[in-house]
Amino acid sequence: MGVDRNLTQSERQKLATLEAQRLAQLGPDRSLDNITRLVTQLLGVPTSLVTLIGEERQWIKAKQNFPVSETPANLAICQRTIERNALTVIEDTTLDEEYRNNPLVVAEPRIRFYAGAPVFSSEGQAMGCVCAIDYQPRSLSERDREILVTLAELAKSIFETSNTVGFIDSVTMLPNRQKLIRDLNTLHQRPPEQAALPATLIFVETIRPGYYNELIHGFGIDAVESQSRDVANLLRISLPSNQILYAVTLSRFAILVTQADKPVAFTALEAVATRVSDGEYETNLPTRLSLSIGYYDFEPRVTRPVDAFGRALSALHEALSKRKAVMPYCVEFDQAQRRQLELTTGLLEALQASDQLYLVYQPRVSLQSGEVVGVEALLRWHHPRYGNVPPLDFIPLISQTTLISPLTQWVVCEAIHAIKRFELEGVPLVVSVNVTTTNLLEESFAPDILDMLDEQDVSPRYLEVECLEMEELLQDPRAVETIQAFRDAGVRVALDDFGSGYSNLNYLRRIPADVIKLDRSLVSDVAKNAGSRAIVFRLIQMLQHFGFEIVAEGVEDQATADRLREFRCDAGQGYFFHRPLSLEAALEATRQRLIA
Repeated sequence: MGVDRNLTQSERQKLATLEAQRLAQLGPDRSLDNITRLVTQLLGVPTSLVTLIGEERQWIKAKQNFPVSETPANLAICQRTIERNALTVIEDTTLDEEYRNNPLVVAEPRIRFYAGAPVFSSEGQAMGCVCAIDYQPRSLSERDREILVTLAELAKSIFETSNTVGFIDSVTMLPNRQKLIRDLNTLHQRPPEQAALPATLIFVETIRPGYYNELIHGFGIDAVESQSRDVANLLRISLPSNQILYAVTLSRFAILVTQADKPVAFTALEAVATRVSDGEYETNLPTRLSLSIGYYDFEPRVTRPVDAFGRALSALHEALSKRKAVMPYCVEFDQAQRRQLELTTGLLEALQASDQLYLVYQPRVSLQSGEVVGVEALLRWHHPRYGNVPPLDFIPLISQTTLISPLTQWVVCEAIHAIKRFELEGVPLVVSVNVTTTNLLEESFAPDILDMLDEQDVSPRYLEVECLEMEELLQDPRAVETIQAFRDAGVRVALDDFGSGYSNLNYLRRIPADVIKLDRSLVSDVAKNAGSRAIVFRLIQMLQHFGFEIVAEGVEDQATADRLREFRCDAGQGYFFHRPLSLEAALEATRQRLIA
């Protein structure tokens, strides 16, 4: 592994220190004892050590004729070798300004001569030493220096062999993701005359993504790890013995095969898929297993390991998103990923530009009077390369990054300006903005928004925050506290998409809100389906009984609007009333008061 140039010297040293600490905990290694024996024999010194240096301790991993197994790090003469990152020789410690008063020099064992060659970490930083020690002054010949450096390199190799511990998954005892990357690198770096055959990297997902978190919450980590071991064993015994199975996560596995062996691997995986889908194989948990497979065919010497890994993973993600059993990699996957990356990285520039991001406003209409009683602010992006980008193409991406905070603040700022404009026109209206759980978890989010309202001299009652992601919101009380802070300040709170996904009556008890927005999936059938009418009617009655204002989303026709009016639903929003409008068009619609 090469040096990571993104790391500073101190960060590389920190990694070396942590690696030294980890290796120190692995226990003794007889191969290191042989190194110290060689040092004493070849250099003719009475004492030799192999050391590792941590932040506070020097661990002596191997030694010849030395009384202690560790020392405080600040007393270790090896510290100079670590600092120099090079061979260090002190011919007489009593003449050395730094070490002449060192307890190891002035008292037992009374070290007088020291020579240390650094043992390097994978980041190229010294993490320990192979050192020669004598109890009388002496010098070191050029030959002796070369021997010491060579033996330090041998110690490095021994420590790297110890690193194989880091290439085994502790749950399944299969080779892990790091081992897969290393094996891909090995194939990639073979010389032309030993070039590997065309290969296929296969990823296998054995359960619905993210479901393991629910299983851990419900059954505990031990039970989930036991299931992962069971599935790993099933795959292991189903595949030919010469095909290596890797554990990538608790539910995800990989197989690296030659393209000639790919049909055999797929036949085995098909048999496993049939077995689990038919219920012939059961784990300790009451879960339904299902195999989703993504794969990538590549030339190992030509394709970078990171690309092979990423493309096979893209194929798996595509298989999962499209609910396909098997999906080969397609170059369009990369194009889609590049587009997603461009959108994510381009948003910061969009926030600073004046001609990319803008808001449109969809009116909310009273079902009883026909008046516009509010608008929902909806974000739009005119990308310089991709044109008008649908919100679903970028908002879910941005919500997973730190850009969601400045983006939401930009939206709220624009919405506040719209509120101000409505007030100046003499038609004050509530403007609703969508916020994510990530926003609500920010300690400064509510104070910042309230400060913006105060700076613009806008009453909080004209701003409504519309909360999404109910399940995530309820998992952290800080989000609910932020919502309560908004309500206490007079800002309205709406719960979006009620009736879809996780939403249920339980969170109404736990989240302080003013408005419930019925999801379009509930509303769309009320004109045609008696069952849907009964559900929506009772739901509206119950929610209004508890004091909520009810807004029906996705109202697309007159018949739906009429039914909702009969049910005494407070307001409706949808294309039947109006599509999202520019601010000027929304102002005009509001002035007319009635929307045909």
